[in-house]
Amino acid sequence: QAMSDEARALEIARQVVVGKLTNQRVILQRKLASGVKRAARSALRRGIAGIAAMRKEAARTDSLESLRGYEGKAGAYYFAAIKALLDPRWGFQGRAYYPPPDPINAALSLGYSLLLKDAIAAVQLVGLDPYLGFFHALDYGRPSLALDLIEPFRPLVDGLVLGWIVERKVSPRDFRPARREDGAVLLDDEARTRYFRAYERQMEGRVVCPPTGERTSCRRCLELQARQLAQVVMGRRTRFQAFRMEM
Repeated sequence: QAMSDEARALEIARQVVVGKLTNQRVILQRKLASGVKRAARSALRRGIAGIAAMRKEAARTDSLESLRGYEGKAGAYYFAAIKALLDPRWGFQGRAYYPPPDPINAALSLGYSLLLKDAIAAVQLVGLDPYLGFFHALDYGRPSLALDLIEPFRPLVDGLVLGWIVERKVSPRDFRPARREDGAVLLDDEARTRYFRAYERQMEGRVVCPPTGERTSCRRCLELQARQLAQVVMGRRTRFQAFRMEM
């Protein structure tokens, strides 16, 4: 019923996107503050300004189609800035979903898949259907609600991958071509094990979770976001507040 109410559905979707764009901007601001080369600083500033503009538009749009457009444009600004941070040897030209053609996309996709697994568990735990979402279009076999839930959390995975690279915990040598014809690359077994451990540390790290401001683990925050969404769907709360990272 909430999904069929266009105004309610749009408000939830809007909060999801504004939360995601806020967190993408935080990732770029952190990188700018950490000190990078001049060319990268310019790209980061362009990305930060572009995302801020798209966030402003997303917050006031009255169309789900437009909201998806603003989210996509923000993503283009975001990944262009990330590309400027990376050594060309990583081969990253932008976000490519499937198959991942380079090590960065492979690492991002793996992290997003792990995050989606946790979100599906959280959604099912609170009694919602993971396949009925608000921002992501309904499609056969697509866990749209879980995908909605992870959008504001995706930048945490991005930060994990960028941190790995800066700290030289991974190199292009840790990736190999997949045994198929689509050009995909994958983490090798040893590096994948290290990645799983890093992801678990990330999910156990403390974050501030809305709407209460409770400081808890990232995984617990994902569950609390699902519970808050359930309250909104059932009319016990008027507005969904998406997770936002601290600067």
